Amino acid sequence: MIILGAVSLLVLALIVFITFNVTIAVQQRIKLQNYADSKAFSMAVAEARTLNYLAYTNRAIASAYVGMANVHAYMSEAAMLADLKLGGATIMSAIAGQEYNLCMCCCTPFGCAPCCFNHCIDAFEAEMNALGLTIDWISGDMAGKLSQLDGPASNATNALNNHINQMRISQTAARTAVVALLTSGTFGDLKKSNMQKADTVTQDDTMLSAANLQQWNRAFNSNTNQKKQIMTEVVNASRQDFAWNRSGPMGAPITPMLFPQLSQRVKSSTIWMGPTGTWTITQTPDVSFLAGGRTGAAAGAFGMAFTGDVGANQAGAVISSFDWGNLAGQWKHGASTSTLPMLGPISPGNLSSGQSGNTHSGGFLGDIFNNPHSGSNHGQNLDFSRFQEFAPSGSFPFNQPAVYAGASTDARVNEYGQRGPWEVAKDQSGTVKVTNVGPQEAKLTLSNNNRSKAFSKAMVYYHRIGDWSDYPNMFNPFWRAKLQPITTQEIGMVMAVDSNAGQVVGGAMGVNKSAVNVE
Repeated sequence: MIILGAVSLLVLALIVFITFNVTIAVQQRIKLQNYADSKAFSMAVAEARTLNYLAYTNRAIASAYVGMANVHAYMSEAAMLADLKLGGATIMSAIAGQEYNLCMCCCTPFGCAPCCFNHCIDAFEAEMNALGLTIDWISGDMAGKLSQLDGPASNATNALNNHINQMRISQTAARTAVVALLTSGTFGDLKKSNMQKADTVTQDDTMLSAANLQQWNRAFNSNTNQKKQIMTEVVNASRQDFAWNRSGPMGAPITPMLFPQLSQRVKSSTIWMGPTGTWTITQTPDVSFLAGGRTGAAAGAFGMAFTGDVGANQAGAVISSFDWGNLAGQWKHGASTSTLPMLGPISPGNLSSGQSGNTHSGGFLGDIFNNPHSGSNHGQNLDFSRFQEFAPSGSFPFNQPAVYAGASTDARVNEYGQRGPWEVAKDQSGTVKVTNVGPQEAKLTLSNNNRSKAFSKAMVYYHRIGDWSDYPNMFNPFWRAKLQPITTQEIGMVMAVDSNAGQVVGGAMGVNKSAVNVE
C-alpha cells in the first residue's frame, strides 16, 4: 500500500507539473499571438499613414502646378499689352478721320457752322495723339514695364518648381522609411511590451520581410508616362475659372478688373492733347475652338488661339498660356476698336515654361519694339511625374498592400524570463526519465519542447466614408488599416512559417471558407 501510495503521489505531482506547463504555454502562446497581431497592425498603420502623407503631398504638388498656371495666365495677359500703344494709335487715327468727317459735314455752300472748326481742331489733336502713341510704341515704352514682370514671374515658377522637388524628396524619404521598417522585421518596443522579459527568447520571422516589401512596392505606379498624364489631368481639372477660360464667378468676364488704370496707360507720354478718353479691353469668351485666353498643362505649348482646350492623355511637360483681346477707345466725338496684340488670335501674347517651352512673346508685331521677355529662364524641367501614384489592379484586393508578421518563442519561459521550478528535468528537456524499473527506461514529457509560433496578417485599405465606389488612389487621404483573414493564395506562406498553423487554416477553409477567406 505504501508503494502504491507513493506511485499515486508521483503521478499526481507529474499531472500538476503538466498542468502548470500547459498553463504557461497557453499564456505565452496568447501573448505571442497578440504580439504578431499588434506587429502586423502597427506596420499596416505605418503604411496607411505614409500613403495618407503621400496623398497630402500629391495635392500640394498639384496645387504648385496650378499656381504656376495662374502665374502664366496673368503674365500672358500682360504680354497682350505689348501692342497697347500701337493699338491706341490705330484707334486715334480712326477717331481723327471721324472728326474730319464731322468737320466736313458741318460745312454747306452757305457756310460752315461754328462746330466745324471745333471738329477740325479735334481731328488735329487726335492725329497728334496717334503720332505720340506711335512714337511711344517705337521707343519701347511698354517693353520696360512688361519686362520688369518677367523676372519675378520666372522666379515664382522656379520657387514653385523647387517646392515640388522638395516634396518629391520628402515622399521618397517617407517611402524609404517604410522599406526600412519592413526590412528590419521589428517594430519598436512592441516585442517587449507584449512578451515582457520573455522577449529574449522570442524571435521575429524575417522571411516575411520579402513578402511585405513586395506588397508595398507593387502598390506604386512606376510608369512615368502614365504618371505625367494623371498629374496633367489633375492640374487642368483644378484650374481656376480665370486660368481656364478668363472668366470669373458665374462666367462673368474678369479682364476689366485686371486693367483698372488702362486709360492712363494708353495715354501717350510723348505727345497728348485733349482729354484722356475712355478705354476698355474685352476678350472673346471660350467657344471651344476659339478663346480670348487660355492656360493649361500639356505636352507642348499652345500655338495660335484657334485651338481648343488641352486634350486628353497629355503627358505634361509644359505650362502654356496665351491671350488676345479687343481694345476699345472713345475720345471726344469718336470711337473705334483694335485687336491686342495687333495680329489678334493669329499671334497672341503668350508665355510658356518647360522642357519644350521657354517662350515669352507679345505677338509678332509686339516683339519688334516691346518684347516682354527680359532674358529670364523659362526652360525649367517641369517633370509632371514627380509624385507617387497608386497602381490599382482590376480585381480584389486591387493592389492594396497586405502586411504579414510571424514570431516564435519558447513557451516554457514565462513573462519573468524564467522557467518554472517544477521542471524537474535537470537537462531542461522537459522530459523525465525513469530507469531500472523494467526492460526499458520510462519517459514522461511534461511540456512541449517545440517553439510556439504565431502568424498574423493586416491589410492597408482605402475607404472614403460613405462611398465605397471611390477607387483607391493617392490623392485622397482615406487610407486605413485593419487585421485581415488569410486568403487561399496565402496558405503556402503560412505553411512556410508554421506548418501546423497552415494545416489548421487549410482545415478551417475546408469547413467554412467564408470564415477565413474574405474577398
